[in-house]
Amino acid sequence: MRPFWKLCCAVLLLACSGAGFAVDHVRVELQLRPPHLDPTRTASATAAEAMHLNVFQGLTRIDREGQVRPALATRWVVDDHGHSLTLDLRPDVHFHDGRPFTAEVAAYSLDRLLDPEAGNPQRHLFEAIESSEVITPHRLRLQLARPDALLPFRLGLSAAVMVHPDSAATNAEDPVGTGPYRVDGWRRGELHLSAFPGYWGKPPAISKAVFTFTPNRLEMESALAEGLIDLFPDGSTLVSHLQLSQRSDYVIQDGLSEGEVILALNHDREPLGDLRVRRALSYAVDRKALLSIYPSANPPVIGSHFSPLHPAYLDLSDRYSHSPQVARALLAEAGHAEGLELTLSLPPTIYAERGSLHIANDLEAVGIRVHLERLGWREWLKRVFTERDYELTLVAHVEPFDLDIYARDDYYFNYRSPEFRALWERIQRTPDEAQRNRLLSQAQRHLAEEAVNVFLFMKPQQAIHKANLGGVWENAPIPVVPLEELYWK
Repeated sequence: MRPFWKLCCAVLLLACSGAGFAVDHVRVELQLRPPHLDPTRTASATAAEAMHLNVFQGLTRIDREGQVRPALATRWVVDDHGHSLTLDLRPDVHFHDGRPFTAEVAAYSLDRLLDPEAGNPQRHLFEAIESSEVITPHRLRLQLARPDALLPFRLGLSAAVMVHPDSAATNAEDPVGTGPYRVDGWRRGELHLSAFPGYWGKPPAISKAVFTFTPNRLEMESALAEGLIDLFPDGSTLVSHLQLSQRSDYVIQDGLSEGEVILALNHDREPLGDLRVRRALSYAVDRKALLSIYPSANPPVIGSHFSPLHPAYLDLSDRYSHSPQVARALLAEAGHAEGLELTLSLPPTIYAERGSLHIANDLEAVGIRVHLERLGWREWLKRVFTERDYELTLVAHVEPFDLDIYARDDYYFNYRSPEFRALWERIQRTPDEAQRNRLLSQAQRHLAEEAVNVFLFMKPQQAIHKANLGGVWENAPIPVVPLEELYWK
């Protein structure tokens, strides 16, 4: 039974129907509760969705089209040789506790980002930064060890948000940022935000927001049925679409995320280091049949770790067309004619819950016996992502433009390729976009031919929201729910 206070809220919201109370408030539903609220210290996409652009901001920002825009930096200039990046900062910015944002604070934030002890899981993206130099109180120069054409984009990611040295240590539970919203409370699985009166930008149209986190799908669908949820950014796997599509108070908005859904392989676990076995896995999985887990969406299948939204996308989706016969032949060639036994470790997501059954059936059809191991989110992050104690896992990589992970020897795939690493370094050093896109095509083909992982499909971004709620992003180039762009019609 739903708690009494939730029933009262349901009656109130249904009675108001988007007027009165709803004009000032919005409730956003996310599936997974983040381990904490500091996006610079967790790989959890949910922390970024709730906190990035709302509570915390970066020097740059990524807009709904995936383009780099000014944020706390108003402009930036790269020197002729690509070895420094100079940024002009906004002079009128304060943190939620009243402390000013300055070039010194920005330098601290970037130094903290690069400090291995600070625990930023995306630290490797910024390794080109050699040092931060304060030129004036509102001008910062980054000295680069090598040119990095992607750095302005990366500075707009949640890993690079600005934090103050006096509050950085407690941001996990008591966040203090520069964004349009401040945290009012983080309790009982709910995150309460309110508009920050000292915000440097335009005041948001909606003054209060509540993020709720409901891993139980039935409870989530019940909340939608009661009209309690104003926005659910990821409703593609819900079974209630038909009922919702017939209601005048909700809209189902189709889009695409940056999330590549992959069957990730631990290359340090035999026999997954064998190319023939990896290719067998790729041939064994019926990607198109797997899409049935989405009752009302039809996301594109992929053949590499790259989004079709990017201009450099190379369609390799037919490289491993479903063929159990080829899979069995490759396994026999690798010495596994009698089959294999592998464990599939799963995070607590709906796509993993449903997709794992399809994948297990496909693999067992070619002689690979699959153990399904279901983990909580914290345990998955610890066991799989951090400790790399797994064989197979099914996960969506929502970080945008993250091909760099395949150039890292220490990433949880344990894939090590000097050839790919050299190719990625060339990509980073190439300022010309057309030339860089040609290199990105080579990178995609390399990953496909190496069958590094089993590349499945792009995770759909099917937002469900109240019909009178405007400003919802159609696509999700980064994992974020930017509250300041929302408004009630």
